Amino acid sequence: MREPTRISHDLDRRRTLRALRAGELSRSEVCDAGRALRSSAEVLGVRSESPCPLCGSCEVRDVAWVYGSAIAQKSGTARSLSEIRAILATLFPDGGVQSAKELTVHTVEVCLRCGWNHLLREDTYRAGTDHREHQ
Repeated sequence: MREPTRISHDLDRRRTLRALRAGELSRSEVCDAGRALRSSAEVLGVRSESPCPLCGSCEVRDVAWVYGSAIAQKSGTARSLSEIRAILATLFPDGGVQSAKELTVHTVEVCLRCGWNHLLREDTYRAGTDHREHQ
């Protein structure tokens, strides 16, 4: 089985931080995590290894959001890692060998203190991808 297809948004994150420091963006434009995003990060998020790049707080969480037509009402919602593993096991019971289904997991970093948030990566699982260990 293959690893999920991963798209890193690290370059976009660095560009955003550079633009903020250059005065091209205001802090309110990048510290705009809404109530739903903050709540999801607080309840379902995993503590980040890095402090907030803006306020230095250690209250940064990485929260996962799932997308895919095969998961119906669950698409566009935040989920815990155990819930994501269960969804993957349901969608790809044979490892995805026979499946045309697809699931994308967006990992977003969220600072609970200042509201900074940014998409870190997208992991897409499809037929033949290894879904046993979502990180």
